[in-house]
Amino acid sequence: MAKERLVVIGGVAAGMSAASSYKRLKPEAEAIVLERDYFISYGSCSLPYYVSDDVKDFNQLISLTPHMATERGIDVRIRHEVTDIDIEKKQVLGKNLETNETFTLGYDKLVLSTGGLPIKPPLPGIDLDHVFTIRTLLDGIAIKKFIDDWGAFEVCVGSPECLYINRYGNEKRTMKAVIVGGGYIGMEMCESLRKRGLDVAVIEKMDRVLGTMDTEITSIVEEKLKAEGVRLFKETSVEGFKGSKGKVEKVVTDKGEFDADLVLLAIGARPNSVLAQKAGIALGVAGAIQVDEYMRTNVPDVFAAGDCAEAMHLVTGKKAYIALGTTANKQGRIAGENAAGLNKKFDGIVGTAVTKIFDLEVARTGLSSIDAQREGLKFFTSAIQGWSRSKAYPAGKRMTVLYIGEEGTGRLLGTQMVGQEGVAHRIDTLAACLYGRMTIDDVARLDLGYAPPFATVWDPIIVGANVALKKMKRG
Repeated sequence: MAKERLVVIGGVAAGMSAASSYKRLKPEAEAIVLERDYFISYGSCSLPYYVSDDVKDFNQLISLTPHMATERGIDVRIRHEVTDIDIEKKQVLGKNLETNETFTLGYDKLVLSTGGLPIKPPLPGIDLDHVFTIRTLLDGIAIKKFIDDWGAFEVCVGSPECLYINRYGNEKRTMKAVIVGGGYIGMEMCESLRKRGLDVAVIEKMDRVLGTMDTEITSIVEEKLKAEGVRLFKETSVEGFKGSKGKVEKVVTDKGEFDADLVLLAIGARPNSVLAQKAGIALGVAGAIQVDEYMRTNVPDVFAAGDCAEAMHLVTGKKAYIALGTTANKQGRIAGENAAGLNKKFDGIVGTAVTKIFDLEVARTGLSSIDAQREGLKFFTSAIQGWSRSKAYPAGKRMTVLYIGEEGTGRLLGTQMVGQEGVAHRIDTLAACLYGRMTIDDVARLDLGYAPPFATVWDPIIVGANVALKKMKRG
């Protein structure tokens, strides 16, 4: 009798989680992972810190290699690209990118973890050299190598002027970088590129950085960018790119042109769901693969997880597309467990995210004002400034805490924070409150830990909740 076989398409976060959880439950079955790239299971969220040279070796970002997976009984086939899925015959078809040989592989259960793709609008010149995205490990390697090569100047011997030049034929000068997009990745890369000594400009289409976050938070981030020498151009739209000899030299916008040696496109991600759509698998919100709480698609024995799939937003009660590594790993694990015969649920998300922008910790969970307005909710906002530690204890830092609450009910809709310390762990407390569907009054009564080195006796979370309650009652 043939062994039961799980085939996983995509081997980064969700894919390897799915294969691992399946194999743990069914050690006698086959688990085959098909990955078109050279690498599996790496931390793409750490790529900015690799570019900045805080992480010296990209191997430090890899948590699992194909060899390590083999020792766990998982058959990983890198450089294998799936081009079609035959849901009637329960087969995947594809190509070995190293040999150009085609293959057909049958499955009993299938997990789609094809991930997300960087958004690249069809603008003139977008395919010029040195216009980068940063989504995969290869992207990070390419950007770091370009910066390293740019800075590797040699003495020009034999010339009366005897200039220093690099391999690109440029005289010794500071590299000019333009980041298109002021979201999380764009902001993190500001720090990375400034650490490498680059001149950095950010072009953002909206009236603020960090997407839909509230201006009480984003204005603090924008002041930090300015203090760190980053030039920010808001409400500016990119119209294309110009260059010569195949290399980018200018970013063209509706407000003028910007010199650029390096361009980073950081304008978001979209689900890589073309393969699923072509096979007749239903798509949902934002073009992501439609899944239920068990990570099942509309096709029997086919599951989806990670940045290619949608998720239930617990605050709105609606499906959403928010691509995060934490979600991908959890969804992948549940997809693998259910492919193995369990009946586990993925309850959903509240959109929790935290980022480091220079010495600022910036975090959010739940809805922002813009999000709540789009949902048609009646809401109010309340912001306070607190301290990360007791004033009597040295080195405490200021932080801003913003609450978004529902009028009438006082239901907590979302929270945002910014400060130099103490933000990252506090946002997790509020994420748990959202998961538990708590009101702001519930939050105000939380029993939080206190010691001068870690918090104030009235923690900023509690202070913020109490001020929000007063504002709600006044309203």
